[in-house]
Formats: sequence, C-alpha cells, structure tokens
Amino acid sequence: MLIDIQDTPDKAKRIFNTITVAFDEQNINPTPLNYFVWYQYFKGDNPKFRQAMDAILNDPFGYNDRVGKRLYDEFLVEDDNAASEFDRAFRRLIGVMVKKMHAWSDKLETHTKELDACTSKLSDPNLNAEQVKAITNSVLHAASSMKESSKAFQEEMTQSSIEVKHLRQQLIDARAEAMQDELTELGNRKAFNNAMEELIFDAQENPAGLCLIISDIDHFKKFNDNYGHLVGDSVLRYYASIMKKTKRDNETICRFGGEEFAILLANSSLEEAHERAEEIRQAIESAHLKRKNEVEPISTITASFGIASYKGSKENSEDFIGRADQALYKAKNDGRNRIVLETDLSENTAT
Repeated sequence: MLIDIQDTPDKAKRIFNTITVAFDEQNINPTPLNYFVWYQYFKGDNPKFRQAMDAILNDPFGYNDRVGKRLYDEFLVEDDNAASEFDRAFRRLIGVMVKKMHAWSDKLETHTKELDACTSKLSDPNLNAEQVKAITNSVLHAASSMKESSKAFQEEMTQSSIEVKHLRQQLIDARAEAMQDELTELGNRKAFNNAMEELIFDAQENPAGLCLIISDIDHFKKFNDNYGHLVGDSVLRYYASIMKKTKRDNETICRFGGEEFAILLANSSLEEAHERAEEIRQAIESAHLKRKNEVEPISTITASFGIASYKGSKENSEDFIGRADQALYKAKNDGRNRIVLETDLSENTAT
C-alpha cells in the first residue's frame, strides 16, 4: 500500500516535483519502476548508478522502460540504503509488480511448452482415436489455464495501475503544494517563475498583452513593530483574500516575497492592469481591520503598485520584472498609496 506523500520529507517532495517535470519533458511512462529509478537518481545516494544514468541521458537514444529495468536490476534491486518509509513503500510496490510479471512469464512458458508438446504428438500419423482425444484434452486444458492466468494477471495489473494513478495524483498534489505560499495560500515565488515562463512563451505573438503588477504594502515593517507579527500575518492574509475574491480568469496571483505580491495578467492592456490595481488599492485602503476583543480599528493599510507590459523577445523576464519594480519604487518614492505605470518612467526620463 502506498504511503501518503504529504508525510514524506521535504526533500522527497522536491525530488518528485523534479521527476514530474522530467517525465513530461522527456515523455517517460509514469510507471512505478520508472518513478523509483528517477527518484534514486535525483536523490544522488548511489554514485555508480548516477554515473550510469548520466551516461544514458547523454546518449542519443536516451532513457526508456527497458533501460530503466536494466538500471534497476543492476544498481538498485539490492540497494539497502533506501531506508526511508517512502523508499520502502515504493520498493514493495515495484517488487510485487516484478514478481507478478515473472510469475506470468513462467506460467506462459509452461503453457507454451505444453502446447508445443501436443503439436509434436499430433504430427504422428499413427495416432489412434483415443490418443488424439487425450492430446486434444491436453490442448484444451492448456488453453483454459492460459486464459485463467491471463485474466488473473490482467486483474492484478489493473489494481497496480490504480495504485500508480493514485501515486501520480499525490505527486501532482505535492507539486501544487510545493508552489503554494503557506501563509496566504497564493502561489509562491516558484509558482510565479513557472507562470512567467509559460506566459512569456504564449505571448510571443502579442507581447504587450502580458502585463505585470507588483504591489507592496506600505510601511509594513513599522506596522509589524507596532502591532506584532501575528497581526502582520493577518494583514497579509487579508490582502491576499482581497485579490483572490476578485481574481479573473486571466490572472496569476502570487506572493512575490515578504509583503510584496505580483499579478500576471494575460491578454490585458496597461489600462486594464491599471484598473485592476486601482480596484485592489481602494479595497485595502477602505478596510477597517481590528484585533480580537478590541473596538478600535488598527491603523489604515495602504499599498503601492508598479505596472509594466512585456516587450517581447528583445527582453528577458528579469528586465520585465525590473521595469515593474522600478515603477513600484517610484510609487513608493512619490508618497505611497498610488499606482505608477512604466510609461510614467519613460515620460520622466524624457523631461
């Protein structure tokens, strides 16, 4: 029985996130054996195995199921260093499947030998009716046994397939969890980087349609000093909830770091991004937050915003983020609680 990946160490989660990406990129079958081989590869505890795997990955033919089975038999089947509970569970699953395949292979070989023997006997022209009947019964028995063995094997493989699908879903869930900010339940910086990469690729035909809003809660350090980090965490969660409640289908919202948040808007203009930022700015400014068991609200919370649009292949993601960050810096420098577009930066430069 598979263990729940949520109970595995963080290292295991990171490794399986990497495996999922590698499988998608290289079109590798998500079988238990392949997961185990790649898990051990990225874990890096077996230098000889890792060296062999590196050589295969550099080979033009690359990795496939047959290669994975060979690597498992040569380097991993007797490896006792995999002491974690996850490794043991994975090993049990693979061991069971390998035994089932070997048992089926042995049965198939036995049935084949029986049929070959019957065929050889039937070639004798001197057989009488009783002998032919006996051989025919043997053929029918072998065929029936083969059918039953095949059905049992299919049922066993179906059950194993269900377990593999369950594991696959656990890996997907773990990947999503690994890209979620624990405090705000928004995407984290890794989620932002992944979304940025995908959206830049999609925006090649219409670069200006991809916009980035970076916002920063004003005077957040002073707020934490005055009210404490627990209240500060509540403010971050509340700010995130404002963005999540009004999230649109074309938006990716992430916690960029600390009290900074980022929104990537696909198929959007600078004007539309400005409207979205203004909507958030007004919502947080008008909030009346108060601590439990207190009547008076805590001090007003405001945020500043910088907005940029993608310029296409002539710039990289760092340049794109940098322009939004410069606009945010100007908003802070000009008095906070305001929105600055990248066009405001160019206008200032011209004057």
